[in-house]
Amino acid sequence: MARHILTLKNMGEKASWLLVQQAMGMPDAKTRTNFMNERVAMLIFADYSLPERLCVSAAVRQMGGAVVYEGNRTVWRKELAAFREQLMPIFSYYVDCLYTYGLSVGSWNPDRLALRFPIINAGSPDAHPAHALADIACMLRNSKDLRNVTCAWIGCLNGTLHSLVTATEWFHFNLRIALPPHVESTSLKVEAARLGRKIEFVDTPEEAVKGADYISVGCRGGLTAEEYDDWSVSEDLLAKAKPSARVMLGAAPAEAIMVSSNIMRNGKTSMLAQQSEYRLRMHKRMLHWVFLDNDDDM
Repeated sequence: MARHILTLKNMGEKASWLLVQQAMGMPDAKTRTNFMNERVAMLIFADYSLPERLCVSAAVRQMGGAVVYEGNRTVWRKELAAFREQLMPIFSYYVDCLYTYGLSVGSWNPDRLALRFPIINAGSPDAHPAHALADIACMLRNSKDLRNVTCAWIGCLNGTLHSLVTATEWFHFNLRIALPPHVESTSLKVEAARLGRKIEFVDTPEEAVKGADYISVGCRGGLTAEEYDDWSVSEDLLAKAKPSARVMLGAAPAEAIMVSSNIMRNGKTSMLAQQSEYRLRMHKRMLHWVFLDNDDDM
């Protein structure tokens, strides 16, 4: 039976740590291999995201594989929702793995379909394992030990935040979350309380970044014009964090809360380039993980 990567909870602690360690241990993110030779990855994107498409495509192609892309301008989404159990087994005749983006995966149960190919969640509203694990690898690269590290989240809910909340259970960093007033966060707070870790919800960006080691900048969806400036990451806001604090983008740059151009140009503060590298590393390690123990069954 195929392995799948839908959520961190689905993967578990051992696999999450393994992927982070393997990603950090890669000598070069762009190393070319033939691991995906004669394998085809299908990308089903319900929402358009150029960064995600580029990252996944680069990972597959640099490993010798081929990519088939299906975007959000056709009727396939309704067909997949209505006939998932019929369509998914058919896909196995044509592709070797399936990436999804923009589809909620929390209720999916691929094992029930007995699929012969893996499904990898490249980003959904309720989970983004690749982004979360790649960002944790970035933090570990710079901080080594995360037990006394605080990561501040500023912005709306997205899959990366959901996965970071889950990850606190195994990687033991502190997570301080500031969500805009209009965001409904009840379910996230319930999950955070269940984990019993150091997850704190605050009302403002200033409270979130105070003394933080990392600032993860989420999406700005739903912010009003008045809120837009208040939730931007400026030099004044960054000054409230630790002097060595670093800034990470938790969503596609075009959708993220505004970050000062001076901060983004500062190579010692902005982790955007390092995040891009580690997301490529993570997708390559994910492909190894879903295939290596399943080749004999394919």
